Amino acid sequence: MTLYVNKEYYSNTFGSKNIPDEEIEKYLELAQEKIDSITYNRIVAIGFDNLTEFQKEKISKAICYQAEYIFQNGYNDENNRDISSYSVLDISVSVDDSNNNKTKAQKLSMSEIAYDYIHKTGLDGKIR
Repeated sequence: MTLYVNKEYYSNTFGSKNIPDEEIEKYLELAQEKIDSITYNRIVAIGFDNLTEFQKEKISKAICYQAEYIFQNGYNDENNRDISSYSVLDISVSVDDSNNNKTKAQKLSMSEIAYDYIHKTGLDGKIR
């Protein structure tokens, strides 16, 4: 996998030291997977280098913020699940309505800042 953001960008351009050097690439890759997922792989289809400079800048920052979020919280926060219980025989599912006040980013287990940056690129919504 070719990373959209590398260790040098994270440390020097983004200017953060929150993730240990030996783990930066791992968290950048996980963050990129999350970003690709919420953009329905549109970045993959278009090609990162073919995006506008504005989109590349926002995506790069979003990946850095998301990498830090994953480093602190894990890839998926189990507390954000909407299903509170289920059964197998005679199938029964209970939906937890207490999550209605959560933001879209919280439901996606994402950094609010990263989600905002991705939203600004126009790559996260329905195809126009």
